[in-house]
Amino acid sequence: MSIEAIIFDLDNTLIHRKQAFAAYTERFIERFIVAEEPASHAAVVERIRLADQDGYRDKKELYTELHANLKLKNPNTTVQDMLGFWYGEFHKFTVLMDGAKEVLSELRSRGLKLGIITNGSLRTQQAKIDRVMLRDYVDTIIISGGVNIEKPNPRIFELALNELDIAEPSHACYVGDHPTNDIRGAQSAGLHTIWLEGFMTWNETDIAPDHQIESLREITGWLDHLSYPSNMEEGAS
Repeated sequence: MSIEAIIFDLDNTLIHRKQAFAAYTERFIERFIVAEEPASHAAVVERIRLADQDGYRDKKELYTELHANLKLKNPNTTVQDMLGFWYGEFHKFTVLMDGAKEVLSELRSRGLKLGIITNGSLRTQQAKIDRVMLRDYVDTIIISGGVNIEKPNPRIFELALNELDIAEPSHACYVGDHPTNDIRGAQSAGLHTIWLEGFMTWNETDIAPDHQIESLREITGWLDHLSYPSNMEEGAS
């Protein structure tokens, strides 16, 4: 197998969205919500976490629900106030996944082309990418809100391949945490796939990733194995 490019998901792959959202939630509660007792505070945190649906919930719908069901510090607060807080503040909590930049640097040093494909609004995803300064580490960034195509639609993967000048999809690999959007989507476009475990439950019954990892740092070992499979090593002596 000859790999010329590796393309990454963003949230819960190159950046730790769950960690960022937990920190943002504390700031959101401090700004808008009455939750003074530890038990009530914990219940509000969990309610917001579940309502967010790991980031896949429409934001206006999310904040309309929270506005209607949580006790507000200021009764004059509007849904638009909450949305404005989201767009102005969430990206500030962005944190890199462990080893992200080190792995990207190592892959680039090996001559691989690198990219990002992410679902989400152009404004939010660009702000997160710039917050942790990932732009200079990759050759292309495709954001669904900027191209009006979302994963798992194979066309969004094809756009990235075209920008990276990869003619054969099997010469590229996609790394992501979402079984459907990332793994099924990339495989439907003909890419090899690596599933980053630990964030989403595997819910696909008729497909499997080509490889699965618990840390981004494992990608370099996977590439080494492709270049020097164990049977070749045993026969080399």
